[in-house]
Amino acid sequence: MEKSLNEDTYEKLKYDIMNFKLVPGDSISAQKIAVRYNVSRTPAREAIVNLEKEGLLKIIPQSGTYVASINCRRFEQEWFVRKSLEVGMVDPVFEHVSNEMLDKMEELNSRLINYDKSNEKVPRIEIDNAFHELIYESSGEQLAANIIKMQMSHYNRIRFLAELNSSISVKTNEEHEMLIDAIRKKDKRMYLRVIKGHINRIFNEIDKLRIIYPDYFENN
Repeated sequence: MEKSLNEDTYEKLKYDIMNFKLVPGDSISAQKIAVRYNVSRTPAREAIVNLEKEGLLKIIPQSGTYVASINCRRFEQEWFVRKSLEVGMVDPVFEHVSNEMLDKMEELNSRLINYDKSNEKVPRIEIDNAFHELIYESSGEQLAANIIKMQMSHYNRIRFLAELNSSISVKTNEEHEMLIDAIRKKDKRMYLRVIKGHINRIFNEIDKLRIIYPDYFENN
């Protein structure tokens, strides 16, 4: 189905915020969005309204609209939801995953292992997302997948920053390999241990990221 202009503008603006092409504190207006994406002010205003609801934009009366800083409390809530949903998918994943799906997971992780900005047109986080989306697809839990896709804005911005750190990204690659290996060996206990550690690791990196990127986080 072809996207409406409103949807397309919203997704482009959200993408630029999520990938820090627009950084916390940047001023946003319907006029600026209209010029940036070559649209009228109507879809631009709609995008502002929707992204303000998601906590990615902050409207300050008598001042303007700005890209919101990362809210650590919101991050913690989103992290809890994602962890709960992914752990809950373990049984259906093991029941339904196919060899074809595992091969696709290995292909994506190979791209992460050999990631090179000069060869890849997308950020690492998008390949990582595609890897996990194959897990969600295998589970058949579409509602859970949609929640993870649409409600993880602050959590995913932190994941983006984390993946810029090579010491963290290497661990991501290793854990993906372990997840694939656990499924192939039908070792559910190993898979559960690895997926919990995989998701917990981002939570444990938050203090380090706040030191590296202090201007991106709320002062709370």
